[in-house]
Amino acid sequence: MAEEIVTQEPARLSKDVGNVANKISTGPCAVDHFPGFPHFVRNIRHFPPHQSYTRSLFSAGHGYPMYYAETVSEVPEDYKNIRGISIGDVGILATAGEFTFAFNIFLPSDHPYNKGNTPDSFSPLEPPLDDSEIQTIEEYFPRGAVVTSKGVKVIRHSESPLRLSFRSSERIGGLLVLPDGATRQDVSTDRIHKYVARNAHEWAYFFAQTGWYPSSNGSTYVVTGVDKTSDCSTMSFQVRLAASPKIMARYEEKSLYGYDGISAVSNAFVATPPSRNLCVFLRGIRIGVGRAEWLENVEEPPDDVEYAMPYTELYFPPPRITVIKAKLALRLGFGRIGEEPGFSYFSHPFHPSDIIGPMILSLRPDAPLVLIDDLIGFVGSNQNPSTKGPLEQRAPLTFSCSKGASFRDFRMMIKELFDYYDIVEREGILRLERNAKESIETVSWSTNLRKLFMSMYNRNWASRGFTELVRRGQHHMDTNPYLPKNDSPESSDSDTSSDSDTDSS
Repeated sequence: MAEEIVTQEPARLSKDVGNVANKISTGPCAVDHFPGFPHFVRNIRHFPPHQSYTRSLFSAGHGYPMYYAETVSEVPEDYKNIRGISIGDVGILATAGEFTFAFNIFLPSDHPYNKGNTPDSFSPLEPPLDDSEIQTIEEYFPRGAVVTSKGVKVIRHSESPLRLSFRSSERIGGLLVLPDGATRQDVSTDRIHKYVARNAHEWAYFFAQTGWYPSSNGSTYVVTGVDKTSDCSTMSFQVRLAASPKIMARYEEKSLYGYDGISAVSNAFVATPPSRNLCVFLRGIRIGVGRAEWLENVEEPPDDVEYAMPYTELYFPPPRITVIKAKLALRLGFGRIGEEPGFSYFSHPFHPSDIIGPMILSLRPDAPLVLIDDLIGFVGSNQNPSTKGPLEQRAPLTFSCSKGASFRDFRMMIKELFDYYDIVEREGILRLERNAKESIETVSWSTNLRKLFMSMYNRNWASRGFTELVRRGQHHMDTNPYLPKNDSPESSDSDTSSDSDTDSS
């Protein structure tokens, strides 16, 4: 556990000073868990397919990767078959990786989409969106586009008909095939930001108090951008300890097939008539509530609050000795080892904002609110974000992520985020804003040296803070007496599968 360092708090920005940004220093500061946010821990069990997929493709830089491209809410048929997830939708990410729609900020409370799912004092944002506020790129992803995780090799056999093959020797990964391409829509968020800021607390309490699951702090999601298509196929994989990572798949005859006995494949339902209603990447604003406000307004049963605490697992590649032991145990007939926990717990859907939120709030523990954007061009998009405008007008036909799904990969992404963005307080609300004064050349130069000076590179505030957040989460899980124990013969070896990276990082 890192030593607590007491620092002088910067002067608070009064809420009546106007729309002036006050930069928050990231000097020496202990990063701590904040009430309501999930704890981040080492992976101690096999990920479901949607979790492997999301973790592996986040570094593509397009936002939240949707393994299931539709909402799980009970909505009118035209929403699912024609409209789909759209700008202005408010909801949460379900445990299974889907988006749970609640209401849309541009529609009245009695609209068929919103009816019965809005807070009592809800009023829509007016005037409605103007076309000039929406940036639409019809063929942002070209026909036949492929997005893959790190280390997946793509072979294009033909374009019409589309025939592809995939190979990988990674232990965790995923890929997306877009035979019809995809359209990108993003909205100018300034007006939406102000509206969300006025209503953020009420919406967060609404989800927490009315039984939406998961309704943790930071889970409220306001959609500001979507990549949508009429047809897509997704695949994810995580290779178990005793198996060799030899992943093989093919896309042919308008479907994706896995030939390795490991991969999970999902071929999306195609609407009739075809409609671009399937959302493959989701971008938006997530709402994090400050410590005092959350504890005062969210009712939690005092007897089982520890039992109900959510945990989000981070992938730690198993050390070589653990893989050898697992293969040997399987050959000797002892079954699998090191892949099942010895207790039960609530698994929370993964999103990097659940890391970023507590880190920012740790700098200003008395702040009432933090708003976090899915920042296009940040999370490891293999490019440095420009200070103005979009990264590029079109995505490449084949894109492979340069970073993977491990703890170290996400620690690097978090570090790069705080290279490119400042933490500012604007009208009493914490948020991230692009740091225009730091030149792209300087950041690129430091990034190129990170492998040579890795030990120095990891001493910055963001890297240390992220590591400390995971250590505190792991300590909480290890000492939580309310987690129900499983009488499993495999549980004694469960911790050895991932007991390797946090302390040495």
